[in-house]
Amino acid sequence: MSEQPGQGDGGTAPRQDTGRTPGDDTAPGGPAGPPPAGRPPANGPEDRTGWRALWLGVGALALAWPLFPLALVLGVASLVVGVKAQRRARRHNVLAPGAGPGMVLGAVGLAMAVAAAAVSVLIGPEMNGYTKCMDTANTKIDEDACRDKYIPRIEEKLNLPKGSMSGTVLP
Repeated sequence: MSEQPGQGDGGTAPRQDTGRTPGDDTAPGGPAGPPPAGRPPANGPEDRTGWRALWLGVGALALAWPLFPLALVLGVASLVVGVKAQRRARRHNVLAPGAGPGMVLGAVGLAMAVAAAAVSVLIGPEMNGYTKCMDTANTKIDEDACRDKYIPRIEEKLNLPKGSMSGTVLP
């Protein structure tokens, strides 16, 4: 029976000569060799800036309709901080948790804020007229006249069916 390499004399494989002596640290990467490539381990060091991007993205999303100018600023800031956090994390081979989701939330909040700004510009004159009319209305009949005058205009601008906003409460 012929012996395969590594199966004779106790089952140890013949030692390959690497050209280095034990303890020789002159090779690149030291005695352990070069560091592993790829993403760092999940429980390794992290860059905390990614969390800042996440909170900015949440703020942009939450404020997209009520305070769209602030949401625009927060959305852009979330994207900038998230990109910087990911670049820094990649450069230093660490994690940047929250950076990716922060950029996604910031982009969605930014898109919603742009939509809110567009709607505001589109129906701004009607809303101003409605608000002034309601401020000067003294009776329920005057308030109903304001609604009858401005609500159909808003529905027309937004391409909504007639009477679809009749039950809404506007400021």
